[in-house]
Amino acid sequence: MADLAHIGSSAKVTRSDSIKKLQFGTSDMMVSELCIGTMTWGSFVDREENAFAQLDAALAHGANFIDTAELYPVAFNYGKVTEIWLGRWMKARINEGKFQRSDLYLATKCNPGMIGGAPEGERPTPHGFEDSILERSCRASIERMQCDYIDLYQLHWPSRDVPIFGCPSFYPDGHNRPMAFVDKIAAGDGGMSVFERQVLSVKRLLDMGLIKYWGLSNENAYGITMFCVACDKLDVPRPISNQNDFSLLNRSYELDTWEAAYRFGLVGLPYGVLAGGVLTGKYFDGSKWALEAEADRPLRECRMRKTPEFQPRYGMPDAMKATAEYLKLAEQYGISPTELAIAWARHRQCNTAIITGTCTVKQIEQYVSAFKLNLPQELLDAVDAIHEQFRMPSLYLHNKEVCMNAKWQGEDGQRASEPMAAGKEGQDVAGQQH
Repeated sequence: MADLAHIGSSAKVTRSDSIKKLQFGTSDMMVSELCIGTMTWGSFVDREENAFAQLDAALAHGANFIDTAELYPVAFNYGKVTEIWLGRWMKARINEGKFQRSDLYLATKCNPGMIGGAPEGERPTPHGFEDSILERSCRASIERMQCDYIDLYQLHWPSRDVPIFGCPSFYPDGHNRPMAFVDKIAAGDGGMSVFERQVLSVKRLLDMGLIKYWGLSNENAYGITMFCVACDKLDVPRPISNQNDFSLLNRSYELDTWEAAYRFGLVGLPYGVLAGGVLTGKYFDGSKWALEAEADRPLRECRMRKTPEFQPRYGMPDAMKATAEYLKLAEQYGISPTELAIAWARHRQCNTAIITGTCTVKQIEQYVSAFKLNLPQELLDAVDAIHEQFRMPSLYLHNKEVCMNAKWQGEDGQRASEPMAAGKEGQDVAGQQH
């Protein structure tokens, strides 16, 4: 266990008055560090007016950057709904004189599974970002959002065989690839010709004025390098950003992916900084963090409990053990675990803006509070000390079930999806009610 006995005695967490805006990489976009994430709007958030209320609250605090995708919402109601809701909200607020289209920066994504991007009445057909498909998806997103153009258009995940979504280990035959349909993608070989074709597909959108900038998502160092080399060869603007999973429980982006992004001038736009809500502490039943979360939204409706098969990597037993250490550290500094996880991600040099993941207005307010925090170096060093003990505990290297079961923990192992067993309520977890 990391030695934290010396922490919290002299170093102080300070607060700014407002969230910041900064230049987004090599673009001319001046975006808020808080990027409004929309992934659950239409599934976990089942009422349009609740999504509107979260958007209104975020903008009231100065946010001007919104991220979505043709795929959203997720978990049990995939595709199109979220962009439609965004379009209705923007149209209503523009008509009310609250802002103009140019006041906001909109980011969305096309995915190679065509989830949410298939024409009406047709089944999704996997693709490799061919030019006609990419244009169709882009135009459909613009129509749903009623926005004329997209500021940042992203390739949601690679069309080639690449390890993502929980497993960082590469297998050329697609072993451990989380989406089996990728084997049907003709462009899956990952050679330079594939990257050149996809870059030219993006160029068409830029030339037609449908998008202003483009970015990558769920990419690794190889993909970033190949895309940028292809861009330079074909005289096409490079992607400006890379949107990857990133949190206290998964710092794999800081390895060679960040170096590639840094060398080629791409900025980080991470998602998952709360690890599906695990880093809030709410899945430690009986803790004060669980009780506070329950008062805002029943835990049975939260991601790890309602859909335990969706993104279970965030709540694996080793991830829960690491989270318990971060909860203690947050308490020693007088901040919430939520604030620690978000503010820490904001402090990382590899990131520029951070994507939120919210289901209520209160959760928006918690994000805003976290973005105003300035963490002392002593606290950041303590985070690194915990990370040395628990290295990327929300990832599995080869066998997901082995990590989900974590037999090495014996009877102490707990998943976020499973309510804490009777008799464990007194375990040594920060904020635990005894």
